[in-house]
Amino acid sequence: MITEARRKQIVEMVEKEGVVNVQNLAEFFNVSIYTIRRDLTDLENKGKLKKIHGGAEKVEKTKWISTLEEGNEEAVSHKKAIAKKAAEYVVDGDTILLMGSMISLFMIPHIKNLYITVVTNSLDVAKELSSSSSIDIILIGGRVKNIKGNILGSRAMKEVYNFNFDKAFLPCAGVHHRVGITTSTIDTSDFLKAAINCSRQNIIICDYRKIGRITFSKVCGFESIHTIITDQEANSDELELISKHKIHIDMVKL
Repeated sequence: MITEARRKQIVEMVEKEGVVNVQNLAEFFNVSIYTIRRDLTDLENKGKLKKIHGGAEKVEKTKWISTLEEGNEEAVSHKKAIAKKAAEYVVDGDTILLMGSMISLFMIPHIKNLYITVVTNSLDVAKELSSSSSIDIILIGGRVKNIKGNILGSRAMKEVYNFNFDKAFLPCAGVHHRVGITTSTIDTSDFLKAAINCSRQNIIICDYRKIGRITFSKVCGFESIHTIITDQEANSDELELISKHKIHIDMVKL
């Protein structure tokens, strides 16, 4: 394996596991521990990880915002599995909130034949739902605040408070047992707070990369969250700690 490919895989392992061990990496890649140490030094200099005694750990960045391309391409199979499971929570007669996210978009094929009302702040979600004859679609008004086509800001927040949802499907950037639910921007955090206050059942939808992560703006603790739907690659130790908050964790297999 060439050096760059090995280092890329090391970064992926650190992101998934949180901490990696030099000896284990050397055995896994069939190289010397000195080679692995050089790899870790190079990756630390590039800000990809943080070296610790005997290995390396993930670098937490509070201002973590994926680009549109990254959002569309990363963890696609995980997001589809989560979306399919999330759709099972929706039944005829529901009024739900679907915020803008790839998981929300992947939910649409599974709910398009239900007789429900969907409130959304996403131009893309509204467009995809428009072909369904059984769904009543309400698009929240306001300012389109980001490249992902999500409507955020004070006007959107005020409009959310006019509704009551049976279920809100909520994307986020981080779920941590000590901090709670976080996201990368204040606008998104404010919108999430408003949505949570208007929903009977709040369901976090996030892939494994968000579990154990702390990002910039806190949304809430776990007292307002009923369920977290994530995938089997999420950090099991972190999920166990989260579950102590009496949160139902629905973990899907890929």
